[in-house]
Amino acid sequence: MISVASLKRQHEEISEVIGNIRSFIAGGKVEAGAHEVALLINTLAGKLNIHLNTEDKYMYPGLLESETEELKVLAREYMGEMGAISHIFLQYKEKFNTRSKILSAQEAFITESQKVFDLLEKRVEREETSLYTIL
Repeated sequence: MISVASLKRQHEEISEVIGNIRSFIAGGKVEAGAHEVALLINTLAGKLNIHLNTEDKYMYPGLLESETEELKVLAREYMGEMGAISHIFLQYKEKFNTRSKILSAQEAFITESQKVFDLLEKRVEREETSLYTIL
């Protein structure tokens, strides 16, 4: 099983990238910083991919093999939920992963960014307060 500290460090990195993108949005600098924002979206995708692969390889197998049925159910629940969130994020990434895509739909980018980031942040918070506390 992987250390909780490592998973939390990954969460911090993910949150930092989200915060950087949110700063461009809040500062009204999406147009001027569209290239940087696109790079940040791709960076976020990479960090999420690493985090999900880490959980899938090092955390969930141990939980699924647990002698406690409650842990098995919890693991399946989290895995299913993350599958849905991952799908939503992949659609977002494909829609806004380049400067030109962001510039051609700035309002949609802002709206969808808020929704996707809120979803990711809620998931991170839930993992840290509910899941990681039992590992």
